[in-house]
Amino acid sequence: MNVAVERLSGLQKHTARIRNICILAHVDHGKTTMSDHLIASNGLIHPKLVGEMRYLDSRDDEQARGITMKSSSISLLYVPGAAYRPEGPRSCSEEEKAAKGYLMNLIDSPGHVDFCSEVSTAARLSDGALVLVDAVEGVCIQTHAVLRQAWEEKVQLCLVVNKIDRLILELQLQPHEAYDRIKGIITQVNMIVSAFESESFMSEADAVLAHENIKANADAGTQQGEVDLEDKEDHFQPQLGNVAFASAHDGWAFRITQLAKQYADKLGCNAAGLEQALWGDFAFQAKTKRIIKIKPDQTHKHKPLFVQLALEPLWKLYEVCNPGTDVKAILSKAVKSLGLTQITDRMLMHPDARTVLRSVLKAWLPLSEAVLSMAVEHLPDPASAAPGRLARLLPPQQLHLKGVQLPKDLQQALDSAEHGVESCNTSPEAPCVVYVSKMVAVPAAALPRDWGVQTGREAAPQDPSQEVFLAFGRVFSGVLKDGQSVHVLSAAYNPAQPHLQRQIHQVDGLYLMMGRGLDRLQQVPAGNVIAIGGLGTAILKSATITSSPACRPLAPMLFQAAPIVRVAVEAALPSELPRLVEGLRLLNRADPFLEVTLQDKGEYILGAAGEVHLETVIKDLKERFARIQLQVSPPLVAFRESVFLQSESPEAIVKPPKVIEATTANGVCTMRIKAVALPGPVATALDENADLIRMTLSATNSSPNQERTDASTTPLSEPSADASVNGDAEVIDPDQQTYSINEGRSPVQDAESSFETDADAVHLSAGDEVLSVQLPASDTSSSAQLPASKESSSAAAEVSPAAAENSSSSQDHSYSVAEAVSNADEKLASQGGSGDSSHGVQHPAEAVSGKNGANGRAVGTSDNGDATSSMEEGGSLTSGKIGILKQRLIAAAKEAKAGSPELLKRIWSLGPKRTGPNFLLSSETTSASLFSGPDAAVVRLSAKQEKKSASHPAQADLGGPGGPQVEDPALRPSELAEADAHSELSARAGTSQVTLRLGRSEASAMLGLAPQSDTTRPDSMGPGWDRIKHSVESGIMHGYQLATAAGPLCDEPMWGIAFEVEARLNVPEGEDNPGNVNLAEEVYGPFSGQVTSTARQAFRRAVLEGGPRLVEAMFLCQVSTASEALSGVYAVLGRRRARVVREEMREGSDLFSIHAYLPAQASFGFANDMRRQSSGAASASLMLSHWERLQIDPFFMPVTEEEREEFGEEGQGVGTANLARTMIDEVRRRKGLPTDKKVVEVSTKQRTRARKV
Repeated sequence: MNVAVERLSGLQKHTARIRNICILAHVDHGKTTMSDHLIASNGLIHPKLVGEMRYLDSRDDEQARGITMKSSSISLLYVPGAAYRPEGPRSCSEEEKAAKGYLMNLIDSPGHVDFCSEVSTAARLSDGALVLVDAVEGVCIQTHAVLRQAWEEKVQLCLVVNKIDRLILELQLQPHEAYDRIKGIITQVNMIVSAFESESFMSEADAVLAHENIKANADAGTQQGEVDLEDKEDHFQPQLGNVAFASAHDGWAFRITQLAKQYADKLGCNAAGLEQALWGDFAFQAKTKRIIKIKPDQTHKHKPLFVQLALEPLWKLYEVCNPGTDVKAILSKAVKSLGLTQITDRMLMHPDARTVLRSVLKAWLPLSEAVLSMAVEHLPDPASAAPGRLARLLPPQQLHLKGVQLPKDLQQALDSAEHGVESCNTSPEAPCVVYVSKMVAVPAAALPRDWGVQTGREAAPQDPSQEVFLAFGRVFSGVLKDGQSVHVLSAAYNPAQPHLQRQIHQVDGLYLMMGRGLDRLQQVPAGNVIAIGGLGTAILKSATITSSPACRPLAPMLFQAAPIVRVAVEAALPSELPRLVEGLRLLNRADPFLEVTLQDKGEYILGAAGEVHLETVIKDLKERFARIQLQVSPPLVAFRESVFLQSESPEAIVKPPKVIEATTANGVCTMRIKAVALPGPVATALDENADLIRMTLSATNSSPNQERTDASTTPLSEPSADASVNGDAEVIDPDQQTYSINEGRSPVQDAESSFETDADAVHLSAGDEVLSVQLPASDTSSSAQLPASKESSSAAAEVSPAAAENSSSSQDHSYSVAEAVSNADEKLASQGGSGDSSHGVQHPAEAVSGKNGANGRAVGTSDNGDATSSMEEGGSLTSGKIGILKQRLIAAAKEAKAGSPELLKRIWSLGPKRTGPNFLLSSETTSASLFSGPDAAVVRLSAKQEKKSASHPAQADLGGPGGPQVEDPALRPSELAEADAHSELSARAGTSQVTLRLGRSEASAMLGLAPQSDTTRPDSMGPGWDRIKHSVESGIMHGYQLATAAGPLCDEPMWGIAFEVEARLNVPEGEDNPGNVNLAEEVYGPFSGQVTSTARQAFRRAVLEGGPRLVEAMFLCQVSTASEALSGVYAVLGRRRARVVREEMREGSDLFSIHAYLPAQASFGFANDMRRQSSGAASASLMLSHWERLQIDPFFMPVTEEEREEFGEEGQGVGTANLARTMIDEVRRRKGLPTDKKVVEVSTKQRTRARKV
């Protein structure tokens, strides 16, 4: 049934007969093979090539690896019942296609965990999803992930239990055994969906292990996992028809409803009643021709109807695959019994029994009919799905606008646009709203021949291999037309400020994506998937396209993973650096998940989701975008820094943490700081809910322009706290081309966002002509803008007054929307009207937060766009989720004990970025003061140490216990003497001490862990004293944020540390006037800055004195292996420091399933090593699970002979290097930080010239 493009285009107008569906599954569960069968039903693939051609895998590496790496779309026509006809779908007339046909927009997504971002892009554009599960492997790691992504996007689901043939031919199960296995798979999938709805599990890794435990308990006879399921109706029920049983390899599938119709006449019963009885404990009595309920004590006497009518006939037909079976006798009898007239005797004479069997099964149970009919009946059309998805696509207006009252005409325009999205309005007069989920790079030769000819606006590229970018998206409202002028909105766009975060471009080509091909269209109504040309310079990774600026951008996507593998790339020839930069710009645009950063050392860092993803992007960079030879560094691993927790390693003996005392340079403020370890579950809970915490923080801001406490302390090397929500943290190349870092974060991704945590890393980000550069973390309050050229500087000067005026009067929204849009558009027109000649100014802070969403004609930027997008993600469920997080934190703290429950009530701030897994505790008046402790437990930082730390903080930090003592040659003896004298002056007699009560339990109150009354300020000390106290508090807060963003070991973020801090003012004795206190600001700078630098070094030193520990990222590894390969599997796991948490043998097979925690540092090359050691009998899947302290002291030094004999010189046995110290030194060398490696081992030994020695 070859379908003309005109027929598909005609069906796009009938919204009720459109289905936008994606196929989701774990890797190698049969997605692409099933897609081939569905495509073959339209005559695009020869039946003999189905499953081998892999039509939607258009990349060479996809065909070579046998896995899907990029989501691909194709539009198919489905006519109900056509597959059962003798001539198949080819017998359908054009009139029947037009009257009864359904347009199926099918998106095939990857199943490999490294390409989970492609699943997010597919789910956003779909209304329904087909979830495939292998009947042999069952529910795997990625199955959990794709179910979570579909649930987040409010996508309706249907289940397909695939590869039933493997149960027959490989496992050789009996029909009743296969029935029990299939029933268990459906139950497990229902449990997962039910857990999402109740938020029982907060992370995917926990969910995987929890379901494995429940399944094990059920196998052992307990009913622990079935209690909750009985209270709620299952989502997937075969008797309802939303579950299909299939073998994509053999091309057949069926549903309960299909079998009921076929057997109803033969059994002489009602089809509707038979549907309900075909699944479950029901049996058919042949004598009475009645369906009876099977009692628990009669299971051995009766067979379930599903076994009797569905499985046993299939098992009988598959007997022809056994050697020596009379194939023709068995199959000819089945053909006659089933009335399959399309099967001829000649077909039965084929020498290959499996080929003949496939022909019979395809004629009896055509896969396309079962799957597509299920999609039509149980998955919604765009108009029906729109109301349910509106809350995800467009959260409430008040959250986006922050309570700002809009003019009446603007409010009406917004309501009209949102009503169009909610109703999927296909009227040409309706506002056009399109969401672009990713940019697709295609060779110019793949475009239709008339590309750029019909419109005459853009000539076809001269080089056929040149890459052209198409925007892959979906029309949610109105009609999109070729040649239409559209507004490209970034995620931070605010309709109340239409001249900011908006660009105007012209659509140059609409294409119907047909897998490997493209067909030109003139217009596309709402509810359809489309590829859009002409926006290659306007959109970075994703955006919202509208016909009017009076529209809110759709919410950004959420990704279920984080870039965890990083490498540095450089051109093999220095002269090819410009080509590398241009290639990185194109690569970053083409991949929705890739992160590209530029360090001030000149290194370009690529961040990918895994090894396979990294190999793919490197290949694309070499062969498609840069086309040069590259030098790629070894994989870079990210770590965290923490302190020792006794409960995690009870046998270890560690000295109690010491208190750090530090005094500001002017001697006025003395602070004491102590670092205490937090339990791992508490830190993990905060890690996984960083986005939720950020939403809550944003919701507390009453004004869009309200400054954030840590606005100036966000580490330059990391995306800002809000960039993970609005998703446009950008990087530009020296040619001023903008390309974004990443869009959308998962609930666990923000914890991994600081994988880019080099203190000296720079995110170059700007408008088209202004290069914003922020200084290193040591002076993050300063920034500079470097104009790229005179023209760009003058252009920036034209636009910046408007932005400044808006910043000063952001609360005045009394203007007319038409007037504002007109003024903005006039300014655009005055600049030439071309998308490539735009001139925009970007605030320096946007170099981190990346609020300018594209590199086309940037109309302006906004200082508060990131907070706006953060609030959008919160929605109305924030308070409920905060309650769940509160219960989880309390439970984890009670389990750990050791004072953790009390610490939860004293949280002043989280860090870094106010959302991290570290606590800054407010002063506690009821407990013992840090100033009352014994002097032996106090380490005082002298002015000499503080000054050295200010110039070389890394050197000073590693001068801790066992660390190298590095003197700073820049400090002259006279300066050190002067500093020491000043320190002594501050402590001599004649001064009195004023104790300050620092902080309030703001973060505790935000999380519901403390009452709001705890956030009130204490009684005022007087105007002058309050100003000094505020300087101290703000300085300590900023120093805390800086310290937690870059720890003392290797400048990695801190994790799981609670800091107790107290401060006292050293004032002249009897002084009551704060104006007489000499703050020496003219010598040492602002007082708050003095406190900040002092506090930062004190926090870092407190970590070194608290038993420093390195924290590793851990993967949950699932290994499937045959029994004979177990020894090789365990050898690989042992070498890579994996910790096995579960091992079980799969029922009915000799396959073992092993779950283990694998350190990220040891994961590189793991899959290849596993296959090599097991001779291909083992396969592994990885999922990022959590962070875990490495229980090795990096500064271990044996004190006694017993310790030396037991632990060696470095704490890990005789002759074994200290693993933690080795990894720290590797990171420090990569970042250019000093290490204690000896350059000269023996300076007095003569060096021989002989090469033989």
